[in-house]
Amino acid sequence: MDPLNFFLFFVFLRPILTNGEICPVFSCGNVIVDFPFRLPYSPHCCGNPNFNLSCRIGQHNLLDQTIINLPISGDFRVHAIIYSTAKLLITDPCIPKGLLQGFHLSGTPFHPPYPETYIFLNCSSQSNISMVYPGIRFSCLSGINFSIWGIPTIDYNSSSSLSWCVEIAKIMVPLRNPNHRYFIDDIVLKWKHPGGFSSGTKYALIFILGTPITLIVLCIIVYNVFPCCDHGQQPNVEISSFTGEQTVNGLDGSRIEAYQITLLGENFKLSRPNDNTCQYVYRNMKSKSP
Repeated sequence: MDPLNFFLFFVFLRPILTNGEICPVFSCGNVIVDFPFRLPYSPHCCGNPNFNLSCRIGQHNLLDQTIINLPISGDFRVHAIIYSTAKLLITDPCIPKGLLQGFHLSGTPFHPPYPETYIFLNCSSQSNISMVYPGIRFSCLSGINFSIWGIPTIDYNSSSSLSWCVEIAKIMVPLRNPNHRYFIDDIVLKWKHPGGFSSGTKYALIFILGTPITLIVLCIIVYNVFPCCDHGQQPNVEISSFTGEQTVNGLDGSRIEAYQITLLGENFKLSRPNDNTCQYVYRNMKSKSP
């Protein structure tokens, strides 16, 4: 292939290949969806199928909600995705309820970075465990005549007298921060990178790898095109030098001097008319002086 044609082919084909490889970044509500996560309308080659999300249309002027489905635990709202630390922050109107029903991460690429075991207690409405233990009252699970409390196992002593409470479950809670044991309004999960590149990384790789290739192609074109231009100008030089030589008609001075010269007299007659020698005759055009 001609170098120039190859360059044009490379330049015009490269954006097509690039567009096919780079996945667009989507957003749902306030959540940015990038690799490895994907939405249902993401290109089929983008993201990882283990990181599927959905976008739920917001009602009553509310923002759209990004939803993740955990196979066993059900649906949770994605509050934020922190790509730099590979953390997923999920929430629910009543996180403790989801934990009591069974929160499992089997079959998912996620794991809790700060797991903590809690004792869940059902106590009478008049009781206040916080007077005895540093615990959390879950208002979304509590009723008029009872209250549901959660106490970290490291703070709980089963031998203590809590006659007004009944232990109902021992549950692993994925904490948002190990220093905030008494805050369970959301859950933090981490994931392992499944392989592949985000959009920003792909752009960087294309720039890093594509620029040297483009320069190499340009150098090849310059090397091949410019010598051809030089060769193309050489015939013009030869033609101009050839056309510069002028053709002289007749005899030049050197040839005239090679012949025997005979001067004619005033009557233009040869002194020896019977001489057969080939002579070149000068006519004496000089007129006599008056």
